[in-house]
Amino acid sequence: MCSTAWAKSYEQKARAFEQQGQWTQARRAWQSTLIQEPKNLDARYHLAQLLEKSGHPSDAESLYKKNMQIGRHLNTTVALAELYIKQKEPLKAIKLLKKATKIFRNEAVPWYLLAELSLQTNDSTQAQYYFQKSLKADPLNGFAHLRYAQFLSIKKQHKQALNHAKKALRLQKECAQCWRIYGDILQAANKPQNALKAYQHSLAIQPSSDTRQHFIYLLQQLGEHQRAKRMQQALDAWKKNNP
Repeated sequence: MCSTAWAKSYEQKARAFEQQGQWTQARRAWQSTLIQEPKNLDARYHLAQLLEKSGHPSDAESLYKKNMQIGRHLNTTVALAELYIKQKEPLKAIKLLKKATKIFRNEAVPWYLLAELSLQTNDSTQAQYYFQKSLKADPLNGFAHLRYAQFLSIKKQHKQALNHAKKALRLQKECAQCWRIYGDILQAANKPQNALKAYQHSLAIQPSSDTRQHFIYLLQQLGEHQRAKRMQQALDAWKKNNP
């Protein structure tokens, strides 16, 4: 566990407190950082994130907007768009993201978030356009390839989906979630044994009850009921001890 003893600034203390899960202390340290550095966009963003997580979305929104008045900060723009989506205000999110595509011309994130908003209204044609724009903006963004792969998989374009998923993994080799999603795409493409290997690789990078559950479901489908049962029992015991 990271200690705050080494920290020479409030920002360093804030990051250490966050790693320890000491959210109140982290919030105070970020606030102190902003008193010393009122134009510190990262500090204001992190403070807003903590406030949002602790149930203060209006305060977080104000901080996000303040950041955007001061300067360009992609994480802030994305966080505000996602907050609007949570608040069931998709039109605000769309307007913000479209503006972001012009400000952050070499970033894929605003484009693929627009694509996913299009999917919520079942507009696959618009989603396809936005996904392709995201890849054009930043061809080396692994998450852009992965999200597009998920879209293609849902559309049953399995060969293209697997190609983009593989590109994503070449760019994000140590991303456990990426390997789990790759497993889902392989499963949808009727490649269950490869999907099992992908899930195993994901778990080797970072243990996850969600990924383990995907692994168990696939074992059941393959008829490996005893193995699936043992893993489910182990997972249930772990969840009981780690509520």
